[in-house]
Amino acid sequence: MMKISVICPTYNSSKFIQTTLESILKQIRMPDELIISDDGSTDNTLDVIEDYLRSHCKKLNYKIVKNSHKGPGAARNSGIRSSTCKWIAFLDSDDIWYPNKISHIHEIMSENEDVNFICHNEIHVSKGKNKHAVDYSKKFKADRPLFEQLYISNLFSTSAVVCKKDLLINHGMFDESLMSAQDYDLWLRLAPNIRVHFVKKILGEYTIRSGNITSSSIINRFRNEIKIARKYSRSFKPQKFVIRIIIIILSYIKQLILKYIR
Repeated sequence: MMKISVICPTYNSSKFIQTTLESILKQIRMPDELIISDDGSTDNTLDVIEDYLRSHCKKLNYKIVKNSHKGPGAARNSGIRSSTCKWIAFLDSDDIWYPNKISHIHEIMSENEDVNFICHNEIHVSKGKNKHAVDYSKKFKADRPLFEQLYISNLFSTSAVVCKKDLLINHGMFDESLMSAQDYDLWLRLAPNIRVHFVKKILGEYTIRSGNITSSSIINRFRNEIKIARKYSRSFKPQKFVIRIIIIILSYIKQLILKYIR
């Protein structure tokens, strides 16, 4: 019941995928299955993966799923459908986990049988190698509906999420029409059925990198977030939608300023 499949989507990830794979194979407690779901890479990503896993992966069941290029949501969905375990852990191809990630998640699962969604803290690493810790539980209020809180601010990071497979299957998985922010859209859709447990420990690192599988141009991401805000706005009073739009605009102004400074 507590077996975990790791879903790792890749797209032209040859320069950094080995580091990600190393972080999986260094786990104190190994996951039960690793699924690499490639999004139609045009570089030698698949060769790097196959060579590395063939040489180093002796004690872990793994599967490489080759897809046509349809975006990160489609790649993750393909991986989910190929998985055989009750739980799904996501790890993007340029992020890493610390060695105690899976073992600690197993502890949480065994101590909280009613939980179906787990999110741990992580380190964000920017282009300049600057690092800062992110506490995803900081804004969470247990006495308020999760859906309402998520609409104002995303409380989860994909590479920090472990959740039950049936939660994903029963509610449509990732929206493949969105080339970015499809994870945020999914969390909103799942929110009424999520029984979340936040882990205070830092168990991994998220790399902010242009050109990775979760990124697209700032303009496209901005458009998608506006689209998502509008999609779920009917569940709230108009002023909540206005607040969300203001938050999105301010966030992207900040990103543009930081990009210009760098």
